[in-house]
Amino acid sequence: MLGGLSATELVSWGVLIYAFSVLIVPMRAELGWSLAELNAAYATGVFISGLLAIPVGRVLQVHGARGVMTAGTVATVVMLLLWSAVDSVPVFYAVFLIGGFAMATTLYEPAFAVTAAWFDRLRPRAVLILTVFGGLASVMFVPLTAVLVDTFGWRQSLVVLAGIAALIGFPVHGMLLRRRPADLGLHPDGARVPRPPQPHHVAGSSRVALRSKSFRWMTLCLVMSTAAKFAVSVVLVAFLTDRGYSLSTAALAAGSVGLFQVAGRLIVIALRGRMSQHLITALLFFGQGVAIALLLFVTGTDSTATVTVVVFVVLFGLGFGLEALVRGTLVAEYYGPANYPSINGVLGAFVVAARAAGPLLAGVAGTGFGGFQSVFVTAAALCCLSAWTLVLAQRARRAEVTALADGRPEP
Repeated sequence: MLGGLSATELVSWGVLIYAFSVLIVPMRAELGWSLAELNAAYATGVFISGLLAIPVGRVLQVHGARGVMTAGTVATVVMLLLWSAVDSVPVFYAVFLIGGFAMATTLYEPAFAVTAAWFDRLRPRAVLILTVFGGLASVMFVPLTAVLVDTFGWRQSLVVLAGIAALIGFPVHGMLLRRRPADLGLHPDGARVPRPPQPHHVAGSSRVALRSKSFRWMTLCLVMSTAAKFAVSVVLVAFLTDRGYSLSTAALAAGSVGLFQVAGRLIVIALRGRMSQHLITALLFFGQGVAIALLLFVTGTDSTATVTVVVFVVLFGLGFGLEALVRGTLVAEYYGPANYPSINGVLGAFVVAARAAGPLLAGVAGTGFGGFQSVFVTAAALCCLSAWTLVLAQRARRAEVTALADGRPEP
């Protein structure tokens, strides 16, 4: 089941998120729409997915992921086919309303609810596998979309992407997924007999968790990190082509970020037994801030600029996938798996709102207000601040756990 779900995350992230940065280049050329108009449509879809995060989380907690993710696959296919036929800005925005539903019901939010229900001791490994495939989506679908656009044009490329989404999504979401291990006579981690209870941090109710300082600090951390990385990602191909790189080269650079985000997740999981996951993640978030700042020095396509872009890809990529890893591991460890879908749904609403705001503001800034430079300065600052707020979340949670264990009100 985990293998099938990982494959659908690969495809869903690829067609709903990463293909967009490539497709907007030929769309701008053919339709004459501005970067702000294109990014605003994308942001609209992401905003809708954020609005749906909390109700989707409640449905997941009560009914499981099978029906939710199957409906998401239907929405994905319909959205891509309608996108291939757009000829006006209002229609494009309407298409991304459907896209918002597809994002809310196929990306990490419902997938993490599955891992929380199916895994206990092995949850970090399961989340790693799931997010590795999600990270590889940019490695596969950014270059793939560029090749499809060069070969067939952007409209026919979307039809091909819709076919891929249907071929992978319907069998897994509609037939393979189950709500809980007991549906197959199993226990968490795939065991056929119950395991001894695994230790968790002291967890209160979901209402207590949502009011806690640790939740507020973690939410702020992930909002800043997410807004920064998606703001940069959505303009990266346009920025590099503006500097003189070819579309295929720019797409390769953007796609390579996914390769290094996989490496970043592997580093965190490999070291989490010897170092604090919070510290490793904070260092990589700070590294992202440095990476984004380096783009300010890229003014052409000479060797110095190319080396700078390569360094950016490595540092930016290492931290790119950590928001998902934090949500898939630390949130369950902080507050326990029982209320995870609803807590993660609330957190997801904020994160998805940031995922929408980042590209929207990047599009506005990219069209005016300082251009790409203002985007990169702001994003670099947000990444550095997110590193510090994650450390504050850890400190707050330690105090809360101590207070709960002693029977005192949380600080």
